[in-house]
Amino acid sequence: MIVTGIEVVTKKKSKVELDSQLAFVLYKGELARYCIALGQELEESQYEEIMNEVLLKRAKRYLIHLLTKMDRTTHELKSKLYKGFYPQVVVEKAIAYVASYNYIDDERYAKKYLQAYEGRLSLRQIKWKLQAKGIAKEIIDNLDDMISDKNEHELIQSHIVKRTRGIVNIDRKEIKRLADYLYRKGFESSAIWEALEKYNP
Repeated sequence: MIVTGIEVVTKKKSKVELDSQLAFVLYKGELARYCIALGQELEESQYEEIMNEVLLKRAKRYLIHLLTKMDRTTHELKSKLYKGFYPQVVVEKAIAYVASYNYIDDERYAKKYLQAYEGRLSLRQIKWKLQAKGIAKEIIDNLDDMISDKNEHELIQSHIVKRTRGIVNIDRKEIKRLADYLYRKGFESSAIWEALEKYNP
């Protein structure tokens, strides 16, 4: 493998290109240790050492650091590593390492998220947010069994009370506004109109 490019990322780090492909990011001292310079050949043994002894160890430490601050999804952790220009093979190995110690568990994360936001967000909103965090569809779909219709109904009622506070006459126009607002909040149409039924003139 030939070093075909070295691009400074920060004062301390540089991207290294091998055979015209981005390979990894190393610190200045690591570039010097492995004698990485433009046009120089990088031995296979050196490449393997960089991947496994330098980058993989660094990626594992970084993930553990992130997880000590807060729970994260697999997708979020992968995104963090890719932003740091870690190679895919290193990303997968590092993720497998923290998963093997049960440090990450997307199903557990989804359940905790539901418990934290049930009563504040609609089930649909919770699902949208979990989807944005990269939680698998089958995990998200399983949340349906964990939330009761009663809780959703109570949440809709609490939104209606807040929105109608101070309004003397709730006419058809106001009911339509309420319905649109609740729909944007992620509630099902059937549940919305059931809750608004008593306001119909």
